[in-house]
Amino acid sequence: MTTITIGHRYQVVIPKEERKRLGLHPASKVNVEARDRYLLLYPVTTKGMRGLGAEIANATDATDYVKKLRAAWG
Repeated sequence: MTTITIGHRYQVVIPKEERKRLGLHPASKVNVEARDRYLLLYPVTTKGMRGLGAEIANATDATDYVKKLRAAWG
């Protein structure tokens, strides 16, 4: 764990090692979430959602797709 200081304008500097590990650059977006007595900062990313639902984006009827999934599930 690394300790950082809040500046007079309520700004914080993310340590270099953490920026590199998370791939943060100037103008990167991060989410801030308050949990009990903690602040949680994590990068905003949409990469994890890419390709989600790609199977039905190729002009397959959504109803047929769901029926096929249900049949596969038993």
